[in-house]
Amino acid sequence: EAWTVLGLALEAAQPDAALDAWLRAVALAPRQPEAHFRIGDFRRRRGEHDVAIAAYEAAIEAGSTHPVLLNNLGLSLQAQGRFDAAADRYREAIALQPDLLPAHANLGDVLSTRHRYAEAAASYARAAALNPNLAALWNNLGFCQRRAGAPTAARTSFQRALSFAPDDPQALLGLASLDIADQRYEEAAPLIERALALQPESAEATNLLLYTRQHTCDWADFERLLEAQRASLAQPEAPSVTPHNLLALPYAPDELLTAARKWAKEHLGGINPGHPLPPSAVDGRVRIAYIGPDFRTHPLASPDDDSPARARFAAAFDRFIDARGESFEATARRIADDRVAVLFDTSGYVIHARSEIFALRPAPIQVNCIGFPGTLGADCYDYVLTDRFVTPPEQQANFVERFLYLPGCYLPSDSRRPIGAIPSRAQCGLPEDAFVFCCFNASYKILPQVFEAWMRLLRAVPASVLWLLQTNAPATGNLRREAKRWGVAPERLIFAPRIPLAEHLARHAAADLFLDTTPCNAHTTANDALFVGLPIVTCAGETFASRVSGSQLNATGLPELVTYDLESYEALALKLARDPDTLRSLRARLRTNNESCSLFDTGRYTRELEKLICELCRLC
Repeated sequence: EAWTVLGLALEAAQPDAALDAWLRAVALAPRQPEAHFRIGDFRRRRGEHDVAIAAYEAAIEAGSTHPVLLNNLGLSLQAQGRFDAAADRYREAIALQPDLLPAHANLGDVLSTRHRYAEAAASYARAAALNPNLAALWNNLGFCQRRAGAPTAARTSFQRALSFAPDDPQALLGLASLDIADQRYEEAAPLIERALALQPESAEATNLLLYTRQHTCDWADFERLLEAQRASLAQPEAPSVTPHNLLALPYAPDELLTAARKWAKEHLGGINPGHPLPPSAVDGRVRIAYIGPDFRTHPLASPDDDSPARARFAAAFDRFIDARGESFEATARRIADDRVAVLFDTSGYVIHARSEIFALRPAPIQVNCIGFPGTLGADCYDYVLTDRFVTPPEQQANFVERFLYLPGCYLPSDSRRPIGAIPSRAQCGLPEDAFVFCCFNASYKILPQVFEAWMRLLRAVPASVLWLLQTNAPATGNLRREAKRWGVAPERLIFAPRIPLAEHLARHAAADLFLDTTPCNAHTTANDALFVGLPIVTCAGETFASRVSGSQLNATGLPELVTYDLESYEALALKLARDPDTLRSLRARLRTNNESCSLFDTGRYTRELEKLICELCRLC
């Protein structure tokens, strides 16, 4: 015991001498728990977790059940990725000392790492109740509440963090993320700017600010932010950013792969995958499953909107399960128990996605399917559903997933979409005698170079207007200001309000030509336009997201409307605007082709997908 006391006396000034004293103590008295505990703490602080764990366990073996010992053992187990064992130690510590704040906070950390956000939030809430003045606890609580689907509670938590630390960047970004999710971009931007001023190198702040600028078409510092983010993507040690936020930006395929890999490693790397059995039939049938948050009238409604689309989804499947309240582990167990052979992810890394389920590997074949136009960068995805135009074979090196090629366009179409009554131009707020260029893409896809091409077209075709989708008031104001800067009367930009899908499809008849965006094309939006017979001019790039409209135009028999640089894109659009006969001919061809083309043959698409699934199951 004297050696233990000596070690405590030496610890602050001579830590190595203190360690020697504790080692002498356990050599003389192996069942001296305090000395083992001190050795464990010393080793843990130096990152020697194997030795630390052995020392802590020796202290327990010697009879110590001190809650701080159990908590610190949990820290070393957690550092080694032994999360379940760490959580058990934290719980044991809490059982012995319910007011041990670090154990509650550490348990929250482990549960958050395991993506068990509701449970983690409960642990952080208990820690915050013990000391409500710690901003970090409120930040962690807010993060988990947001991920658990409780945005109102998350907002309160981030506001509490700011009440104790007004310049806390994480709290500022947490609030901004909630505003972005609510499409309150004007409220989000100042919060992000404050965070970026405090942490100029923050990859997350740069990413979020650029994302808000995209949505509001505020391009004042667009190029600077774009290059700052590019530099961050190239730094291996820089934190990851949401890959979804990069899809509409002019980054190369290899840059998108790097970003996706980094995100997957940071967010899915701590999940231990299962070992599913090879795919097999159950009662003579191969079981497939789709996971996604958007089985609804997407993107115009809430996740459970009681829409006809949601009811149609529910009726189409043999089983339709609302798993929002389940943990990732519970849903993965359900999938494995149901012996699902092929599991499709229809969302990727969008909001409310559940990639963690795929990381648990509940199915033998897992496919990145439709919802995310690019690589997910995670080894738990075996294939990406695609076609040879969207991802030519030479792009395989920029994907983690193997290409699963459909013979036609990879994007399915609903051939039974109802179309409402055709409105007049006056009913759409359009001049009767103008040439109507239109683009119903979301505002975040409109980048400065594309908009500049549009302005040159409006100047070259004086009796023309540009019909855009009304997304948010700041975007409307900024685009009109940009038009004025280019010498185009702001009123020549006309904004279409959001309306039900059948009515939206019908109003396409009032437009003459759809101008696509790049590097993120119209996807479903292009499908809608082609379905009702409106020609599209697109500019295909190298990335998946930049080639989707081109794939659809090829599938409808109009490959001549696909260009490969903005100069050709602008020239083709101008030629068609000045040549009404050619444009009429294209519209007639499109209407005729739609009756037999592969793009709108839903039955054919289904058969081709089923054939692919059967081939996959035979290969495994």
